[in-house]
Amino acid sequence: MLLLSGVVLSAASASATSPTAKVVQLLDSLAAKVSHEGEVENKQYEDLVRWCEENAKEKQHELKNSAQRREQLEATLEKTEADMSNEDAHISELSSSIAQNEEELEQAKNIRTAEHKDFVARDTELMETIDTLEKAIQVIKKAASKSLVQVDATALKNLSDTVTVLLDGPMVQARGTKQLQAFIQSREAAKEDEGLTIEQGEQSGGLQAVMDTLEDLLEKAEGQRADAGRAETEAQFKFDMLKQSLTDELHNDNKHLEKARKKLAGYKETQASVEGDLEETKKDAESDSETLSQIQTDCMQKAADHEASVDSRADELKALSKAKSVIEEMTGGASQRSYGLLQLESSLRHSDPVAKVLSQLRTLSDQHKDMTLALLLSQVHAAASSGDDVFAKVKGLIRDMLAKLKEKAEAEAKEHEWCTQETKATVAKKEDHESTLASLSSKGDKLESVIAKATANIATIEAELGELDQMQGAMDKQRTEEHAEYVNAQADYEQGVEGVQMAIKVLKEYYGKDSSLLQQPVVGTHSASDGAASGIIGLLEVAESDFSKMLAEVESDEKEAVEVYERQTKENKVAKTEKETSLKYTKKELARAEKSLAEVQDDHTAEEEQLDGVLEYLAKVNKRCIAKPESYEDRKAKREAEVAGLKNALEILENETVGSFLAVRSVARHT
Repeated sequence: MLLLSGVVLSAASASATSPTAKVVQLLDSLAAKVSHEGEVENKQYEDLVRWCEENAKEKQHELKNSAQRREQLEATLEKTEADMSNEDAHISELSSSIAQNEEELEQAKNIRTAEHKDFVARDTELMETIDTLEKAIQVIKKAASKSLVQVDATALKNLSDTVTVLLDGPMVQARGTKQLQAFIQSREAAKEDEGLTIEQGEQSGGLQAVMDTLEDLLEKAEGQRADAGRAETEAQFKFDMLKQSLTDELHNDNKHLEKARKKLAGYKETQASVEGDLEETKKDAESDSETLSQIQTDCMQKAADHEASVDSRADELKALSKAKSVIEEMTGGASQRSYGLLQLESSLRHSDPVAKVLSQLRTLSDQHKDMTLALLLSQVHAAASSGDDVFAKVKGLIRDMLAKLKEKAEAEAKEHEWCTQETKATVAKKEDHESTLASLSSKGDKLESVIAKATANIATIEAELGELDQMQGAMDKQRTEEHAEYVNAQADYEQGVEGVQMAIKVLKEYYGKDSSLLQQPVVGTHSASDGAASGIIGLLEVAESDFSKMLAEVESDEKEAVEVYERQTKENKVAKTEKETSLKYTKKELARAEKSLAEVQDDHTAEEEQLDGVLEYLAKVNKRCIAKPESYEDRKAKREAEVAGLKNALEILENETVGSFLAVRSVARHT
């Protein structure tokens, strides 16, 4: 359409026969070309739309997958960090328990070593005492067998020395002192005699009384040694049990410690792997988001460009059709007249100011391809051929055109200012809404992460509470069974001890009522089986000791089991209370997060609706302000050039004389 004036003038100068016919042909050709270009462009635009939709969907799907993957990785990372913290605490607890058990075992070893050392020393002392007593008794028995015969002085001296040693020992501090001292005194009184008879010894110191005292001391020493041996055996047994218990605990703790360290190392490897995957996922999501944003921006801009192109093409086709219709309907006999005007212009070209104006107008029209200037050129031709006040008419036409251009320029300036302000304000609103949406999305993501974490924590705490209840139930059942077993064992051992003690009492009362029964059985008559009885009583005493030992162990085990049960039950109650409290506050946190998330989602929806409204309005503004064949700056420069040219033409007319006007009028009349 903008090329029409140039086409008309060129055709008029090239052909003097029928330029309008040539114009119609050119219009048809141009319309066909524009239509074909539109079809090609529409096909290209359809391909573009398909590409935009496919790539946008693909990137959106990748972003969704990245978000889900990121959420999973963050949840895994949080769980791994929690597991690491728990495992660190477990390792610290095991290390403390190992150190404590090792210290306790070392202390027990030191105590047992000291006790055993004391026992060995005491046992050696008692063995020496028993050996001394047995030797002394043998000396007295030998002396007693030499009835009424003089006793060997050396034997009596040895006996005296032995008794002297015993007097210095601990065994005779409580009993038998008088008899032994009397024997020593009698021995000292007879030092100068070469020998001493039994009768004399009995009269002086009482050998029989000394022997009874020594036998009593021997029995006591052997009893003390047996008691010490049993005590040592029991102490060693308790130490062995304690050592076994501590060794088992150390073995289990070290085994668990090694396992915990392996688990911690595994958690650290998982943490490093998850952190790497999470960082890679974030980078991929950022890249996909940037790509999606670029696709959307490019596609929206190309859609706007296509819409403007379609509108412009439709306007151009409409203008071409209308021009063709006007030419065909209204230019019937105008060709001849147009040639006459061209001849007039040619004859006046070198002298007439109107010709100068026409030449300048044609130059402006050709340069700017403006239909308005072409129309003005035609009107000036018509005014010049009318012959009536040509200058006034031409100047009027130019002034009118200047006024129209000025009015159009002002309108375009106002439109440009409005477009600039509205675009700036709308883009600012768009960016504000987008920023708010991004903030709400970030807040929503954080709340969803909090909800996922709280949900996982609730499930974990509830599972741990269930495990605590199961463990406490098993402990209660086991404690009941252990206590029942203890009651039965206690009754059995107490009854066994009581029975053994009664049997020992009966046997001792029978075999101990007459000392002769144990010393001088009468041949040929019934005598008490003192030897067998002594063995039986010894076995009963061993059984009593064993029963008493087992009873003590059962009671000790029961006490320890009760302490362990009560301590563990207390720890379970504390742990349960802590977990129930944690569960309570975690559920409250979850409820608050879910409520906040619902509010954020509502705000996000409302903000999206507002953004959609802003985008719709911005599209209208862009359609109005951007979809132009030429920019405002180009149109402004063109308008200023046209105004300058018209002012110059008007100035030419203002400066010409009336003589020039008369020359033009004369030429016009002759034609």
